[in-house]
Amino acid sequence: MIARYSLIVVLFILFIIEGTVYQIFAPDLHGFPYQLIPRWMFMLILLAGIFRGRGYGLFYGIMFGVFYDIVYSQILGIYTFGMGLISYILSISIPFIKDNVAMTILTVTFGVVLLEYYVFGMMTLLGVTDMSHETFFNDRFLPTMIMNFTFLVIFTYPLRLWFQFLEKKFNELI
Repeated sequence: MIARYSLIVVLFILFIIEGTVYQIFAPDLHGFPYQLIPRWMFMLILLAGIFRGRGYGLFYGIMFGVFYDIVYSQILGIYTFGMGLISYILSISIPFIKDNVAMTILTVTFGVVLLEYYVFGMMTLLGVTDMSHETFFNDRFLPTMIMNFTFLVIFTYPLRLWFQFLEKKFNELI
């Protein structure tokens, strides 16, 4: 029973922690010139899609995308559509990607890159931001990717073991 809902609980905890971490590294708080945007929840959604299947990636991407839109975004639907679509496209559950940690890391990193550029493009298109691409790339994109990539390298293997444990528990229930 606990195994069934553990992923949702962990995703929700990451959702809350992301907002807290962003407040700690807020650029205007300490004079820090860079924006570090944690995408840990989205990375876990992508990992769930890779290890559990496309349906899980799509469901969690849309569900937590709605939460993201309500809490963190000015415009509803941007994160819902972006997280849902990207997690559906990149939830490639073939054994080569599931068994190869480096390919898993590259796939999830590519997903974060797509989400960052999608959100920046939509915000620019809708006139919500007037940030230039150079400023976005240097002050937000690179620091965000370095932080998220470091997090991903550290936690991918333990998360892979956790997903294998969950798969084993789900098979026992059936």
